[in-house]
Amino acid sequence: MKIKRIMVVCLIVCLAGLDGWLLYSNWRNKIAVNILNEELKKTATLYQVEYLYKVSKELSKLRLQYEHYPLNNCKIYIGSDTSKIVSVETLVNKPKLIFGLPKDICPPCIDFVIEQLKEIMPDHLYNDDVIFVADIERRLKDNYYNKQVVSFHNKNDFPLYKIGVPYLFVLDDNMVVKMLFITDKGNPELTAEYIKNIKRFLFK
Repeated sequence: MKIKRIMVVCLIVCLAGLDGWLLYSNWRNKIAVNILNEELKKTATLYQVEYLYKVSKELSKLRLQYEHYPLNNCKIYIGSDTSKIVSVETLVNKPKLIFGLPKDICPPCIDFVIEQLKEIMPDHLYNDDVIFVADIERRLKDNYYNKQVVSFHNKNDFPLYKIGVPYLFVLDDNMVVKMLFITDKGNPELTAEYIKNIKRFLFK
């Protein structure tokens, strides 16, 4: 009987020790998981910062590349009628805000800029103060967001078509790109600030 009691006590002690070891292991695993999650968050944050930095860098390079780009003597057509080719100078009797829409751009990206234009300069969006330049299907060019689209007859005359996101710039009587702004998903609030400044500058 005494031996049995000793064995039972030993068994209880072993089970208690095993239970304690399991609890300790579980605690250590939780700590390890928490540490891993924190490291993953740090890595994701660093990756996001690096990505945004690269995007910002590329946008800055594009702005420098195309700021003051000359558009004089370029031929354009309005809407879908390619039979009426005119000089870009015919559009600019006063400074205009150009809204550029690259090919295959996502509709939400366009909608965002349109909404900002509607909110900040509603009296100018749907007259000739704002011109849409877009590389889109011909069937859409007569009524694209309630505007006729201007297209360059020779796409090589307008390399800004290559910019993959919406952009805005001022075209004045010197026929050069000025105050070029390329929208940045990482800083959407800058779009509104740019449009407000353009309104003060162009439409006093």
